[in-house]
Amino acid sequence: GARTPGGDAARSRASGWPAGLGLLVAAAAGVGLAGACVAGAGTPWLGAALGLALAGLGFALAYWGRDLVGGQSGSEPYPLPPADAEGRRELGDELGRTLEVFTRRRLLSLSLLGAAGAVAAGALVFVGSLGPRPRRQLFETAWTEGARLVTFDGRPVTREMLAGGGYVIAFPEGHEGSADSQVAVLRVPEDRLVVATGRETWSPEGIIAYSRICTHAGCPVAQYQDEDFSLVCPCHQSRFDVLDGGRPTFGPAGRPLPQLPLRIEGDGTLVAQGDFAEPVGPGFWNAP
Repeated sequence: GARTPGGDAARSRASGWPAGLGLLVAAAAGVGLAGACVAGAGTPWLGAALGLALAGLGFALAYWGRDLVGGQSGSEPYPLPPADAEGRRELGDELGRTLEVFTRRRLLSLSLLGAAGAVAAGALVFVGSLGPRPRRQLFETAWTEGARLVTFDGRPVTREMLAGGGYVIAFPEGHEGSADSQVAVLRVPEDRLVVATGRETWSPEGIIAYSRICTHAGCPVAQYQDEDFSLVCPCHQSRFDVLDGGRPTFGPAGRPLPQLPLRIEGDGTLVAQGDFAEPVGPGFWNAP
């Protein structure tokens, strides 16, 4: 059938606007994602912005791909340059339409790069909002050499406070209330302690301190049964032998409570010799 002059150009122009609209939506949503991350918006806003950005990109690429593939294919001999004016004009119109197609594709390509860049920038801001890398923070606490043991209200822990039995919850001075640094301090018969090699000076006069963070799921070890010298986690009933290095004797906990090395100063106050020898809490670093 006959082809209407300029019809291909009109169809070419019309076929580009849906892809351009999709790229515009993706770019706007990418900027919105970055803004939502910076503003601390809730998860629904972040999810909506990210979903809209990906949907816009997907729609634009799908529509553009269909346009590039097209629905027809054909071949014909390359025309010789016409000798008449009318033929030269038709050839010029054909070249102009071809140039228009390449210009539109160039514009769409630049729009695609802009939209992808906006979405990538939003994703980078989103990743950055997760916070700094923990580095060694998960393996260290606030305990340092010479740090005094104090109660939650800042009173120094002394040997006299443990003379009547029981136990005291203590923190490093200046870090009262620190979740990962809290310890249970107890006094037990020295002759019944099973002292591991290298820990001979860690429990002076039978005063010993263990981390209160259960090595199973991180719950606070909140109970002490002095009849069998056991610390008990109420969450899943793990029991730890105070006399034998905090070794688990019952329940799902798989490793001992970390022990804090202690020293008694001349005035009777208790201080730490340093940090725990192993990380506190659940054993995430050596899980199978």
